[in-house]
Amino acid sequence: MNSIVKAHFDQVLHHLYINPLEKCNLKCKICYTRKTNPILSNEEMLEFINRYKKEQTIETITFCGGEVMALATFPKLVNVLTRQGIFIQIITNGTIDRLDEFETPNLINLITSLDGLPTYHDKNRGTGNFAKSIAFMKKAHEMSFHLDVFSIVTHQNLPFISQFEQYLQDQLGFLPVVTYHPRKPPTYLTVHPVSNIVGETEGFDFLNREEMLTLMKTKNVFPPKDLGCYQIAVASDGKVYGCCEGTISIGTLQDEITTLIANLKQRLETWEKTNTLHNCLGCSQSEFMCGIKQYLLELQTYAA
Repeated sequence: MNSIVKAHFDQVLHHLYINPLEKCNLKCKICYTRKTNPILSNEEMLEFINRYKKEQTIETITFCGGEVMALATFPKLVNVLTRQGIFIQIITNGTIDRLDEFETPNLINLITSLDGLPTYHDKNRGTGNFAKSIAFMKKAHEMSFHLDVFSIVTHQNLPFISQFEQYLQDQLGFLPVVTYHPRKPPTYLTVHPVSNIVGETEGFDFLNREEMLTLMKTKNVFPPKDLGCYQIAVASDGKVYGCCEGTISIGTLQDEITTLIANLKQRLETWEKTNTLHNCLGCSQSEFMCGIKQYLLELQTYAA
C-alpha cells in the first residue's frame, strides 16, 4: 500500500459508520433501499463500539438509516457516546424533532437531506417536509448543533443549485456545507445485489454524462472524486462492510475487530494492484465502485 493511501487508511480507522435500521418515516419516490426489518439495539452497537475502542481510537461515528431519529432510544445512545468525547454525525431527513433529548449539541453534526428547492424536495419526500426540515435546522442552529446538508441531484434540480444555495443562505442566515449526491445511476441500481430497486424516474431523471462530469468538477460530491470513502461500516443486519454503500461484507458484528480491519486492508491492497486512477485514495470494492468508475476515469483524463 503506497504511503498516501496508507496514511488515509490509518485515519479512516478512527471513523465508524453505523446503519441501525433501514425503516423510515417517509416514502421517498427515488429511494432504493428495501426497508427491511432488522434493527440494531443500543446494546449491540455499544458492545461493538467498546470492542473497537480497544483496538483503535474512535474520533467520529456517523449514524444513518433509514431514519435514525425514529428509534426511540437513539438520543440515549448518542448521549452515552458524546460523554466519551466521541463526535457524532447524524444523517437525517430532519422531519422528526428529537433535538431537546441530546445533551451535547456541540459534539453533534446534523447532516440533513434536502433535495433542492421546496417544491421539488416535497415532490420526492412528501408535501410539507421541506418546511419541517428547515424548521429543524433553524432550531438546531440556535441550539449550537453543527449543520451540513446532503442533497440528491437529478436532471431536473441540477440547473437550480445556485438558487437552492441562496435559498438556504436566506432561510438559515448562513450556508452550510452542502454535499451533492448524484442520483444513483442505473449502472448501480440495476445490478445492486441487495436492493435492485430503481424507484420512480418521471421527474427525477438520472444525470447524463455531461451533467455528471460538470457536477463532479464544480461541487463537493459523494462519492468523492478521489474516492477514499471506505470505512468500517456496520449494517442493520449485523454484517460489516468496507464502505457505507458496500455490497460484499468484510465480516459481522461478532468478528474480531482486528480481523475486520485486516479484511478492509486486504480489499485496498487488491484494489491497488489493478488501480489505474491517479491521485486516488482507494476503494474497498472497486469492482462495483458505486457506478461512477467511468466518470472518475474521464475526470482523470480531463485533469491531465
